[in-house]
Amino acid sequence: MVNWISYTMVVMAFALLGGCANFDNDQPPALPAADTSASLLFNDENVILLLDSAQASDDLIVNVSRRGYQLIERRRLEGLGLILLDFRRPPNVSDEVALNDMSRMGPSATVGLDTLYKEQARQGTPAKSSKSYANALMGWPADGCKAHTPIGLIDGYLSPQAQGFPADRIISKSFTQSEPGASEHAETVASLVMDTSRISGAKLYAAAVIGSSPSGKRGSGTKEIIFALDWMQSEGVRLVNISLSGPFNPLLERAVSKATDLGMTIVAAVGNDGPDAPPQYPAAFAPVIGVTAVDVEKNIFVDSVRGPHVDYAAPGVEIFIESGQQSGRYVSGTSLAAPHVTALIAVDTSRSFAGGHRSVMEFLDQNIHDLGAQGRDSTFGMGLVQAGHACSQ
Repeated sequence: MVNWISYTMVVMAFALLGGCANFDNDQPPALPAADTSASLLFNDENVILLLDSAQASDDLIVNVSRRGYQLIERRRLEGLGLILLDFRRPPNVSDEVALNDMSRMGPSATVGLDTLYKEQARQGTPAKSSKSYANALMGWPADGCKAHTPIGLIDGYLSPQAQGFPADRIISKSFTQSEPGASEHAETVASLVMDTSRISGAKLYAAAVIGSSPSGKRGSGTKEIIFALDWMQSEGVRLVNISLSGPFNPLLERAVSKATDLGMTIVAAVGNDGPDAPPQYPAAFAPVIGVTAVDVEKNIFVDSVRGPHVDYAAPGVEIFIESGQQSGRYVSGTSLAAPHVTALIAVDTSRSFAGGHRSVMEFLDQNIHDLGAQGRDSTFGMGLVQAGHACSQ
């Protein structure tokens, strides 16, 4: 928790410093050793910027190269209307100094480090039976519902042939720098959001962002998620599920704000770090729908993150997943809860997703089973989502 607070304070402090000084008139700061927040970083050598203007990015590249920063990547994000710059910092330049340098040289840019985002599911033991309670708990119609919008999935690599999904219903694209390999987590989340007992006719855009960092950590970096959001925005995907979570990052905040301002609805898992953990992102961003997990008895998942950013609860404890084995397996986590809400939004016949996340939440609020304290609370949010009359059978 200390490291998370340290990184957040550093980012906010240097963001405020951005417009306060002219870099060319300042003496270069000392170069202390890298700090301990590296445990939260996907790539601890780089510093990343988002800008609106091509001219601003050109000017910044010239200025920072004089300070020894090496440009690794420049990418125009056509869907989001942004430009991303990724620099490798000079040896022994700390997080604070790198953020300070970039904020002063690019006062109009959003500056951040490459933070780590992880899957939010806990694999269980093989199941002895195929008990499934999620549909009954949410009140799904027996015959299921028809999807009315494409669904985006930002997760691990999903093979078009995974879980027997029709190949023509899945469009996959990888944004990882390493070989992604098949992802059991992505297959699990996809199997829930595409479950034919609930939803039919869905088209899934699957963005692979989970890979290995230069130091061997498994997860997604910040820019991989940003690239995935940009791709989905360009493809016209307006409903996106993200069952990953990690620390606050101003770069991801700006990309999410851009995407949601353009009409995208993002549903995200609130995280499995426990009730005393700080908020996890992207679920904790204001325009994102944060989902927690409950069990068959409507009790909260013991490891769910709590807080005012929790919007809704959905089934996510001991969820039965077909796995090609005779008995399948049970899996738990907020990763399993988010796709239940995403699927419910996708079948809404009122097309609430066309109006952005606020209209989606108004739609969800129409059929809620209140849990915990009366009204909204930090454990269950508004309560357990219900399918109700969301679709014509």
